[in-house]
Amino acid sequence: MFSSLLSQPVQADQRDPHRAQFNSDAVAPYIRRRASSLPRHYLLWAVALVALAAVLPAFAAPAGEGAIVVGQSCDLSGPTASRTKEYVRGVDAYLAHVNAQGGVNGRPIKMVRYDDGFSAAKGLENAKRLAEQDGAMLFFGMGSAPVTAAVLPYAKEKSIPVFGSLSGADSLRLQNPMLFHVRASFGEEIDRLTAYLSNVGMKRIAAIAADLPIGNDGAAALEQSAKTHGMEVVKIARVSNDMKNLDAEAAALAKIAPQAVLVLAPAGPAVKYVEALKKHQVYSQLLGVSVMSSTALYKALGPQVEGMLLTQTVPFPWNARLGIVRDYQKRMAEANVPVSFDSMDGYVAARLLVEGLKAAGPGVTRKSFIAALEGMQLKDVDGMSVSFARNSRSLVRLVDVSMISRDNKLLN
Repeated sequence: MFSSLLSQPVQADQRDPHRAQFNSDAVAPYIRRRASSLPRHYLLWAVALVALAAVLPAFAAPAGEGAIVVGQSCDLSGPTASRTKEYVRGVDAYLAHVNAQGGVNGRPIKMVRYDDGFSAAKGLENAKRLAEQDGAMLFFGMGSAPVTAAVLPYAKEKSIPVFGSLSGADSLRLQNPMLFHVRASFGEEIDRLTAYLSNVGMKRIAAIAADLPIGNDGAAALEQSAKTHGMEVVKIARVSNDMKNLDAEAAALAKIAPQAVLVLAPAGPAVKYVEALKKHQVYSQLLGVSVMSSTALYKALGPQVEGMLLTQTVPFPWNARLGIVRDYQKRMAEANVPVSFDSMDGYVAARLLVEGLKAAGPGVTRKSFIAALEGMQLKDVDGMSVSFARNSRSLVRLVDVSMISRDNKLLN
């Protein structure tokens, strides 16, 4: 019923659900009284005003009516586009299902999405457009740490919730009352990996890190986690954003020969990092965090990434024993979207968005949406536990480890 609303331009009557309604019934008698004492040409103007007043309410929907506009700025053309496109397919598949069932409390969800190409400046520009022109009630799935960080001051100034950044950067876990995460942090993912390596007897680990929040925050988290688990960080190879020193850093890691190398880079650059490590015959156990995308890695490098360990922050998409996974698989089948961790990530974010909107009640506002999310404690969402943690602004802290095997099958 409402699925056609996805990704369409917002209509004028949905832009501001809080604007005052024009009361034509109250205004018309006043105009008529004034008209009786005015010259004829003024009377014609008055008649026109009455006619205009009669149609104005159609463009001024009261609060609690019309579509719930959700705005997203994400990378659809830049270095993380391969992962982001699969993510948004999962989002759109679930929201299409929700809208087909009548929406949330009788209101459809309208997703308005713009490409920022991984640019923080473009992301902020998109956010302002979404709020000021498209009437977005909240921001959803901001696609990177730089974009999310750029948008947060504006969102805080305007009291706009920022729900479900795709990044797990620890620097985004600072206290910001507008920010809500639906995934574990990079620090939590890295701690899970180092605990695993320690349990199997590994002691010497290195990292190759991008000059981005994923690399900088990730390197700091690795240093701390290694101490906790009795491991030694033998080198942090830092790669510039133009990747001109990538070969040199990969060669340096080959000489050190650590037992494991943690790759800290977004999905697109991560492919180049792994390619360079293989080129320089780094035979260490390779590791990565969830945003690297096993699908993108295997598509680009094939058997070269077999055996690589990746963290995951959503339920295993092939584990049909969980109700949330069964529903995910149904929605992806309906939309002809392949099952993957990336589309599962989008599905989970969209599903938790809907849970928050439902909990906020029929007349949802930014304030009631925030209160509903902060009040979520030990909520069971079809087998997945959801609890708001005020210190990290996160609703979900699930972290698991998977291994890429032959034909991009993932072992859990």
